[in-house]
Amino acid sequence: MKISKQLQIQESERKVLDFFASLADPTRMSILLSIATKPKTVNEIYDFVGRDKMTLSAISHQLKQLYDLGIVIYEKNGKKKSFELSDKFCWCILKDAFKQFNNNIQIKCKKCEKRGRSNK
Repeated sequence: MKISKQLQIQESERKVLDFFASLADPTRMSILLSIATKPKTVNEIYDFVGRDKMTLSAISHQLKQLYDLGIVIYEKNGKKKSFELSDKFCWCILKDAFKQFNNNIQIKCKKCEKRGRSNK
């Protein structure tokens, strides 16, 4: 059975809204920026975000939400998980947004690297 075009559009809209809602949260943004150039473990992300700002459990909860949306991925090495930005997305939109507001934050975009586009 085929899904109607309207349902497909609604599903796409929901996914776009979920993606941007994830970027709009200060904690999740901080988590994404912590792994923007290289993979990090939960404890490394915790150090980046600030141990005085939230609990390790809260960081893990946010990572699970980002993982469930496909925004981050992880690689398991023994008991440790290293999280990184998903290459399903073009992260240049985030890099360009920071550049627009005079902050040339480093964000690695694997999607653009795969296509042979400049990632500077």
